[in-house]
Amino acid sequence: MIERFNKIKQMSESLDLELDSLKREAELKQKEYQEKISNISKITQITEGLNEEEFKNFVKEPYAVVPTGKQEEWYVIVPKFIKMNLGWLDHVTETYNVFRINKFMKWLGNIPLDIEKKFKFDVKLPLKVFDGKVLSGKEYQEETWDKYHKFLTGREGRDKLKIKRGYEFKLLAQMISDGILPFMPKPIEDEDLRDVNLNFELRDYQREGWNKFKEVGAVGIYWAYSAGKTFFGLYAGAKLKGNKFVVCPTTTLVEQWKERINTYLPNNKNEFEVLTYHSFHKLKNKEYVLGIFDECQHLPANTFSKFATLNMKYRIGLSATPYREDGRTDYIFALTGFPIGLSWDNLIELGVLEIPDVRVYIVSDWRAKNNKLKEILAQGDKKTIIFCDGISLGNKLSKELGVPFVHGGIGKRLEIINSAEVSIVSRVGDEGLSIPELQRIIEIDFLFGSRRQEGQRLGRLFHGENKGEHFILMTEKEFEDYGKRLHSITEKGIKLEIIR
Repeated sequence: MIERFNKIKQMSESLDLELDSLKREAELKQKEYQEKISNISKITQITEGLNEEEFKNFVKEPYAVVPTGKQEEWYVIVPKFIKMNLGWLDHVTETYNVFRINKFMKWLGNIPLDIEKKFKFDVKLPLKVFDGKVLSGKEYQEETWDKYHKFLTGREGRDKLKIKRGYEFKLLAQMISDGILPFMPKPIEDEDLRDVNLNFELRDYQREGWNKFKEVGAVGIYWAYSAGKTFFGLYAGAKLKGNKFVVCPTTTLVEQWKERINTYLPNNKNEFEVLTYHSFHKLKNKEYVLGIFDECQHLPANTFSKFATLNMKYRIGLSATPYREDGRTDYIFALTGFPIGLSWDNLIELGVLEIPDVRVYIVSDWRAKNNKLKEILAQGDKKTIIFCDGISLGNKLSKELGVPFVHGGIGKRLEIINSAEVSIVSRVGDEGLSIPELQRIIEIDFLFGSRRQEGQRLGRLFHGENKGEHFILMTEKEFEDYGKRLHSITEKGIKLEIIR
């Protein structure tokens, strides 16, 4: 009797649990139904009041242009359901993307032509800076003096003004901030060029960039990741006679440049010096036909800007992220030369870029983040980089996963990354790293809200031979505090899947 009673009791408890489950499911279905009814009601309200003519106008121009309050700068507000890539995503709301448009976006080709006409860029003074002087012409000498006199010592003749010693780059930066491109073209001289046989060819847009470089002698190349900036630099180095230098932000990139020079320019490798931005003292008393500044967004830093004073005849800056969060973006352009950009849309159309799958996993805490990392790694053997800024955390993960940790304190970084199926890499691998076999990136630790770092890390996948996967692991608190770093992905029109 007791045994039968216990069985009945267990059956009753089981039925209670099943009923509770059905009740919760019914409540969930009811909630979903109410939300659908609410959405239908909202749509009905919208469509009932819809003016057909106004809707046609919206389709023609589905955005709003609003001044930011700064000179020649505007917000472009676009509904999220409309795919539009304008270059710099300032912020987002639940329903809108808010882009920021200024002269930099225009120079880099990141404003669609049908929208560019909406912006009223002022007519600029036709000024050029050359040999310590501003070439103003007679017509603009007085206006130029009034505008820039704090950088000048006085007039020279009726069409020039002399620049104060040590103020040339400050003046260039100010002019660029005012929307003027004051570079005096210095065409490459025929005697500096040579014919060479190379085992790679330039793409059409690279060839256009080369022709522009031959016309002006100083350029900033601002193409997307994997669009061939390094090969542009190699080509220029091969075509120009004489000694060259390449400066990079990390020794990892120094290794990579040396490897590429040895592979593609073996007969000219002795003409190149490849160093980090901390090696100014090794170059300052020498003469060069060409200087190449890789990841030139570093150049405006106080300790690095002196590189622009080196004795070089021609110069090239290379960067996929020509902006700085310290307000010195103007100096990137001032210290390199004529900007040459190309929009992501164009590169995608040309088949140069293949967009990887990007997923952001929002988890509760570090333990959940660690578990998700192991779950992703278990999904299959793929060439993987795990980005981790923290050295102690990187060492801990290295021991736990049994994979190498590449950071600033070790040598042969490129060799280790290339040979390992999975490696943990600190921020020394953020920029310029090109691993053709790379298939997967996992970010577990990062530099707060840095958009540039996020964009650079995603960019490592564009160098791979196949479509890659990019996983970003964040806690709720990190997503709330540092979610703006993800704007560098979505502003390119790349779909970002967020999973909680």
